[in-house]
This record gives sequence, C-alpha cells and structure tokens, in this order.
Amino acid sequence: MATPVLYRVIYGTLTPESWQNSSLRVRPALLPSYCRYHVRNVDYPAIVPEAGKSVRGTCVEGLTRMDIWRLDTFEGTEYARTMVRVKILDKKGNETGEEKEAATYEWTAGRGNLEDREWDFGHFAREKLSGWAGNAKEYEEVDGLGGR
Repeated sequence: MATPVLYRVIYGTLTPESWQNSSLRVRPALLPSYCRYHVRNVDYPAIVPEAGKSVRGTCVEGLTRMDIWRLDTFEGTEYARTMVRVKILDKKGNETGEEKEAATYEWTAGRGNLEDREWDFGHFAREKLSGWAGNAKEYEEVDGLGGR
C-alpha cells in the first residue's frame, strides 16, 4: 500500500502528527511466491499466490489494533488478511537478509475478476494516487478515516 494511502486509512490525513506516526516503522519488502495483478475496472491491485513471482511493497511495523481494524475495513470482503513471510529490503531495493512474519491482504474474490497483467505501481503513483490519497471531499462523506 502506498504510504499516503496508509496514512489516509489509519489516520484520516496525509500528514499525521509526529505523535501518531512515531511508533510506525515502514520499510521496503519483498513478498516471495505472490504476484500482483490488475483488478478489472478499478485502480487497485490484488495479490495472489504464484510460484516463481514476487511482489515489492512495504513492511509496516507498530500498527495498533485500531489501525488493523481500519485496514481490514478498507480492504473489505474481497481480501483476507493472511500471514506471510517477507524479505526486508534496503532503500536501494536490495535484500538485507532479514525476514519478518507479516500480514498481507490476499485477493479472495476469484481470478476471473483479475486482468492477465501485473499491476504497475509506478503508473498508479503517477496517474491514480492523488484520487486515493488526495484531499478529495468525497472521503469526508464516505468515512472520515479514509475508508473506501
């Protein structure tokens, strides 16, 4: 999940106060044996188990139970929170040798809803992120904490 979207979901803002954010540790990570696909007709991705593939993302430590509840609510019924092992990366994207147990949101709504191409985070960041993490007024009407 893009960090601005994470902040929008758990804090309801793109710029959390230092006291809110002080317990979080966000590091790049690699999730082996999964692939991230486009979901048909939407901006967000789905990850599914797939041998020989891997997904680059982030490992977020220090989340509270309420943060996790907000993330569960945001992800909705199309996903199930699943425990996995991730490889921690340095800022250049190289493996550090450290592995962590982590939770991820695995797609459960069927492969028929997925396009036959991998989701492109760079495209999302350039073209779609502002709609998910921007200051759009529709967020206030739906959920003041950033749910979709």
